[in-house]
Amino acid sequence: MGSGAKTADSDAALLPKEVGARLRQLRLEAGLTQADVALRMCRPGPSGKSYVCQIERGYMPGLTFNAVMDFLRACGAEVSAIQDIFDAYTSRPPILEERTRRQVAEAAVGLPLLKQARVEWYDMFHKPKTGKRETLEQEHGRRVREARGQVRAIRWERRLHRVFNDVLNELHVGASDPMAVHLQNYSRKVFAALRRTRKTRPVWREKAMAKLDSWASEHELPPEPFTQMKQAVIVLFADMERRGELD
Repeated sequence: MGSGAKTADSDAALLPKEVGARLRQLRLEAGLTQADVALRMCRPGPSGKSYVCQIERGYMPGLTFNAVMDFLRACGAEVSAIQDIFDAYTSRPPILEERTRRQVAEAAVGLPLLKQARVEWYDMFHKPKTGKRETLEQEHGRRVREARGQVRAIRWERRLHRVFNDVLNELHVGASDPMAVHLQNYSRKVFAALRRTRKTRPVWREKAMAKLDSWASEHELPPEPFTQMKQAVIVLFADMERRGELD
């Protein structure tokens, strides 16, 4: 409880205020004034009362380990009277882990609550399959990047779903119609192909789009609805690219 420096992500500097507040509570429960405690700590006079006041306010230079022990002793209290404060702090995950979880949660702000939970669940339980050893800092960076990627994917999916519904309405196709399932799968394939070829030469995008043109015939379905869905997704993708939503 000395004057250690606070790190960028640690809130350990809040502990002195919590301890000070608890010590004040113990003093009041013991029926003692600040002057009484100061005298019992062999610090009589106004300076002693000021010293006790500093401890109760969690003022770092005064809140040393020895001062806390003497304060407890003056109040007839045991160390167990403040132990829960430290137990609550040390039982939390390491600071880096808390920072990672906080940044993952911040990345998902703005999504519906269920989608936010999905991002946080993915972060907690997804394990990379590369087998590559990571340092803690590398793991932190990867998890935050993956969370942001998840958030982007969720937002893309939501926009794509709106376009899908618009096309269904234009085609007068019900959501329970088997055609709707095919169109939804197709819309995702078109979007994925556009993303995959986004930074490649135009010829590769043209080939990817041409390959999708045969999708309907391969499934023995009329091509017109799929052509309409394809054009709608292309327009959506261009709009998202223009807005910078794909980066």
